Amino acid sequence: MPRKYKRKEGATPRVAPDPENLKAAIEAVKAGGSFKGTAKSFRVPLMTLKRLVRSGRDTIPGYKKAQIFSSDEEQELAEYLLTASQLYYGLTISALRKLAFQLAKKNNKKFPKSWETNETAGKEWARGFIERNGALSLRTPEPTSLSRSTAFNRHTVGEFFQNLTKVYETYQFGPSRIWNVDETGLTTVHQPGKIIAGKGVKQVGKMTSAERGELVTVCSAISASGNHIPPFMILPRVNWQDRMLDGAPAGTKGTTNPSGWMTTPNFKQFLVHFCEHTSSSLNNKTLVIMDNHDSHISVDSLTYAKKNGIVLLTIPPHTSHKLQPLDRTVFGPLKAYYNVASSEWMTIHPGRAIKIYDIAGLLGNAYPKAMSPTNIISGFRVTGIWPLNSTIFTDDEFLTSYVTDRPNPTNVENSETAEIFNPIPSTSGASVATTPKQVAENQVGNIFSPKDILPFPKAPPRSSNLAIRGRKRAKSRILTETPEKAKIEEEFRQREEKKSKKSVEKQKKKVEVVKKKVLMSSSDEDSDQLSFHDSSSDSNFLGQSSESETEEIVTANTNLHFNDFVIVKFPTKRAIKYFIGKIEGLGENEIEVNFLRKKDETFQFFYPEIPDKSFVQREDCIVKLPQPKMFSGTIRTAGVLSFPIRFAKYF
Repeated sequence: MPRKYKRKEGATPRVAPDPENLKAAIEAVKAGGSFKGTAKSFRVPLMTLKRLVRSGRDTIPGYKKAQIFSSDEEQELAEYLLTASQLYYGLTISALRKLAFQLAKKNNKKFPKSWETNETAGKEWARGFIERNGALSLRTPEPTSLSRSTAFNRHTVGEFFQNLTKVYETYQFGPSRIWNVDETGLTTVHQPGKIIAGKGVKQVGKMTSAERGELVTVCSAISASGNHIPPFMILPRVNWQDRMLDGAPAGTKGTTNPSGWMTTPNFKQFLVHFCEHTSSSLNNKTLVIMDNHDSHISVDSLTYAKKNGIVLLTIPPHTSHKLQPLDRTVFGPLKAYYNVASSEWMTIHPGRAIKIYDIAGLLGNAYPKAMSPTNIISGFRVTGIWPLNSTIFTDDEFLTSYVTDRPNPTNVENSETAEIFNPIPSTSGASVATTPKQVAENQVGNIFSPKDILPFPKAPPRSSNLAIRGRKRAKSRILTETPEKAKIEEEFRQREEKKSKKSVEKQKKKVEVVKKKVLMSSSDEDSDQLSFHDSSSDSNFLGQSSESETEEIVTANTNLHFNDFVIVKFPTKRAIKYFIGKIEGLGENEIEVNFLRKKDETFQFFYPEIPDKSFVQREDCIVKLPQPKMFSGTIRTAGVLSFPIRFAKYF
């Protein structure tokens, strides 16, 4: 028989017989009447009448299904399960069954023998328990990192709202001057939505471009008034092509980066794009709320922001799922609309795969739909940014940080008698038992609660002997404030000094390696013999390894000049590629390079008809080359450059 029996359509429903008629029918049978005739006369079930007469009873006994725990006990267990799920340490069905068995055994409950044999409650009990408690449901959890679940706590969130309040009071920003900036990734392999297919089919497919796709980063900015600016795209290519923005929303700007991710120079370019559309200036300042990603924090970006009236405020790390308006209400719909547009594109173009040149057009379809004023304004409201609401998050939303909210070592005198640090609120009024003493206090009348059997997880107190390692924990900061900006500049200066020192030391070691190999091969009369500039006091190492050398020669890049020729490194997903170019612009961290082309099957180079210029990081210029020799004579050979270096390692 099925667990939930459904009566067939048209069948007569079973109705309990009238007690008075049933008693009269029993008396009539005892007086000599027939079972069948009496049942028909008094309108009572025949088998019920026979069973009662033969058993000597004159009423139907009230049967009730056996229940292991009382209603109050089941309610307490349900509250325990809900709190555990809010802690992100929810129980599975098997864990619930084991807990129920231990709870029943501790409280001396009557339960089936199969529970004792299997040391777990039955499947039918678990199913019935969930049905009886409507607040419970079996759900598939979303994997959540420990950092994200513990970083969202009252202290870090309070720091953010303190900084936000300070900025509002200082600059009197209105909703049109409050902006949120963040990036999201779009790939050439979309996530198909649900489709209509045959019932009972075990596997249903939907066409996509490939197994793995290429990533394009889209940087967006929205304001508390419901407005947005055109997106800024970062494509995984070395050289820029205008067709990469075909079909993109009007006003979209873009750049290239081999990885496709946001980098420090790219964010500086985005700030320029942002100022163009918001008219931000020292007389018309704007507030930009963003996360603490390394690409957002650099001396160049902070200097540009301060000169153009942009106040940069960061949210605490790992809290964007709660404090970032774009993450809350915009990027979700954007991904959904993008997936729909990609599915439609695949249907219209059968047999073709989506390339990165098609993403701009798909984004142009999805972006206006996701960037609706309703979505944008809702994002600022639910995060408490505008209107300002520092108490928008409830106690339940901070429960995930309970596990690692631990007392300081000086406050913990005895692990068995220490007070609970930040206890979990309970609707039943019972405290969380975490020590033997508290467990004993809760066991009034030998009644055990679920918390006594399986306490909520709690990290041990911090050890005072552990040294703080790694980089400092980031927090919410107003980056453009003078003290904070000065601190960041000092950190970058120290970092560059350390990096330069390591580079010089590494260079000296490489020079020694090359010198030894040159001396060993000095007897080899090769016209393409390696030449290098050997000077321990000169940081411009000019040299190139032989084909057999496997170590990478990294030149110091602190003494580059205008019109120098360099080898530039471009890491890709599969390998590292190298290009030769001429320096035509020098910056603090960036260098503008005009790249050459290599002639087929030779190590001779020439300038392309259309100049190929790009900004690269100074540290990516790995080798400084000697001045080349330029050919002359025929038109075919004029303008060809040749360097006295062996390039077999790089090309």
